[in-house]
Amino acid sequence: MLTIALGAYQTFPTDEYGRSSAGWRPGLTDEEVYQAGRGRWRLGTRAERERYALFTAMGIVVLAVEIDSIAAADPDGRRTIDGTILKPGHPVYDRYVGGATPAGKSQNPVQYVGSPFDRTLCACGCGSETPSGRNFIAGHDQKAIHTRIAKVGGVVQFLDWFDKTWTETN
Repeated sequence: MLTIALGAYQTFPTDEYGRSSAGWRPGLTDEEVYQAGRGRWRLGTRAERERYALFTAMGIVVLAVEIDSIAAADPDGRRTIDGTILKPGHPVYDRYVGGATPAGKSQNPVQYVGSPFDRTLCACGCGSETPSGRNFIAGHDQKAIHTRIAKVGGVVQFLDWFDKTWTETN
């Protein structure tokens, strides 16, 4: 799960992302917190594997968002989160919003924390849950590959099939 610690609220002329404010202050609506906090962060590739983002202020979770996408980096490498604001009744909202941040103290406003809500089913098809931010349980990527190779007959047959069917437009 991605956590972003928001600083003090500030306003500025509308930027290229359509934002005119950033940060947090008491009394902001969820939409205002989302608009003020969603953009221009240094987010690595791990952010693309996260399902949820928590916005925190003064050590308290003030907003939970289901991540739809992470916008491409601008020239200085900063990215923007696009997502859906979660409401009461959603398990992530109910677990975190209003409570203490699950991330420890850090000078970096962007942190990643493990969460049972970020777990997904292993992509090999075994039905087991993966650790946060992962597609496979350790070793199951190889299991998935070799299971598919065996369906074609073996490695040589798989390579022949692949070379005959793969095109650069795939």
